Amino acid sequence: MDYSKLYLFNPDHDLALANGNENFEAPLSARDFRLDMSCLPIWYAEQNSIVLADCVDNQWFKEIKSLFPQLSNISIEPKPKSSTLELVCPWGWDAAVRKFLLSKGIDDKLLPSTTQLAEIRRISHRKTAIDALQFLHNDAENSDLLPEPGKQLLANEAESFAAQYQHTVFKAPWSSSGKGLLWVTDSFPTRALSWCRNVEAKQGSIIGEQALENVQDFAVEFKCTEGAVSFEGYSLFKTHNHGKYKGNTLSSDEAILQAITEYISEEFLLKIQHQLQLFVEKEIAPYYSGYLGIDMLVYNKNGAYLLHPCIEINLRMTMGLVARLFYDKFVDHNCLGHFYTDYFPSSVELQNDHIQRTQSMPLKTKNGKILSGYMALSPVSEHSHYRIRIEIAPQNT
Repeated sequence: MDYSKLYLFNPDHDLALANGNENFEAPLSARDFRLDMSCLPIWYAEQNSIVLADCVDNQWFKEIKSLFPQLSNISIEPKPKSSTLELVCPWGWDAAVRKFLLSKGIDDKLLPSTTQLAEIRRISHRKTAIDALQFLHNDAENSDLLPEPGKQLLANEAESFAAQYQHTVFKAPWSSSGKGLLWVTDSFPTRALSWCRNVEAKQGSIIGEQALENVQDFAVEFKCTEGAVSFEGYSLFKTHNHGKYKGNTLSSDEAILQAITEYISEEFLLKIQHQLQLFVEKEIAPYYSGYLGIDMLVYNKNGAYLLHPCIEINLRMTMGLVARLFYDKFVDHNCLGHFYTDYFPSSVELQNDHIQRTQSMPLKTKNGKILSGYMALSPVSEHSHYRIRIEIAPQNT
């Protein structure tokens, strides 16, 4: 079979982007996650695609294909075999992944140039999220309903910035998924200044924002294609304390929209969504092709529910997008479920947990759609420490 698209899971993209060097080597934990979840793109890849993965569990993939005929034209290969490739789709673009793909024999013409990568890195900076929020503030009708944009600071400005608020969050310019954050309450400790100086030394500045009382995290997902921007759906997710990603709700866009509009009006959300799409068309789409997610937040201020429409902009595939596309392609739309990421220090514990869930929540499918049960989205082996799992509740429960 001739394949037209190639997918690659490189979850260390955010670290590589911050580093900016094509010779970047991810820490061991990131390499382990990449290896354990290397098959993940099968769930969002388009037809006639190759997923590039060094370790292929052929028996697992055969069993998965028997359940989901949608995967019949997807292949998992350690090296690209097709001479008909037209598009390369990593998790995210950076100098290190470009070098890696070249080493695998991918034609340079299918990859962004170093100039294009520099533009992608520039607009991946958190200042783009600040600019987007300022863009929304430029509409006078929005100003009283939105939080103030964050500020790009030097380390010696951080303490005076924090003094303006009871709760503050400082962010590394290139980071996401709840990483690269420092939360400060009331006083500004010495360790906070050290953190800010360290980030400034590595990334040139820090971002300061007022911390808000989180009520609900969600994201609006877009796709840039040759300068055009399309809306791809919503992502409803949960975070641990201080913003680290925990997992997603698996449900329809309509159900997610209903959950969000329990707090804020649908009219206002759709207006903000439209304005952000215009911002992406103007500031991002000329330089970037692929998926992107804009993380948002419903927060509580003095008993009122308000919207922060641009916590961060992720110029890459996201777990929220995986959850969105997975639900749309593989789950019966009358069902609800959850999408989780797990880490087990012991591979034996992970295997035991996998067996227990497989037995207690057997997977039930019909016509390639999940009706209920548990499934790991990559094979769980004797060497695995990471897992992404889905759990679908039976209907009418």
